[in-house]
Amino acid sequence: MKHQKNSKIDLKVKIIGGIWKGRNIAFVNKKNVRPTKNQIRETLFNWLKDDLINAVCVDLFCGSGALGIEAASRGAKKVFLVDNDIDVINCLSNQIDILEAKNITLVNSIAEDFIININHKINIIFLDPPFSDNKLINIINKLTSLNILSNECKVYIETSYSKYSSDNILNIPNSWQLLKSKKSGGVAYMLFKVIDTVV
Repeated sequence: MKHQKNSKIDLKVKIIGGIWKGRNIAFVNKKNVRPTKNQIRETLFNWLKDDLINAVCVDLFCGSGALGIEAASRGAKKVFLVDNDIDVINCLSNQIDILEAKNITLVNSIAEDFIININHKINIIFLDPPFSDNKLINIINKLTSLNILSNECKVYIETSYSKYSSDNILNIPNSWQLLKSKKSGGVAYMLFKVIDTVV
């Protein structure tokens, strides 16, 4: 995410389920930090349900941290919140301390470097990069070339409906089975299942 001068930590998003239900988390007020809407988060986590229990999750462009913290609240064993903006990471560090969240690890890194170096098999990965960046296709290609996604890993993608309105544009691999997809305003969001992790 790009840095923006005079950023403030004065915006909040509410956790909607799990052990921290109803708690507010603050996030950095920057142009490219865009929390997933409550309605979309509620739908997504209804889709995931029991898949979250004891899962290893990665929120690869975490921004506000809403998706990853929601996953941790709902029973994930380990959650990596990854962002290349140190202001984002510093803000999230404060929120994690307040929540006393032992199952969340913060990583200040670009997405590509993180997925190359992770030492865990991923059960759930959230891909929600800033809409102004064109990172999804590259990240999807890298994920399919690395053996880091568990069999039946769930992959969540959230993106601009106007820019990416079909699987062909996103270059979704054949081994990713589309489970659910919806549109909310200008946002398209999809949940896939990895059915074959052999490269």
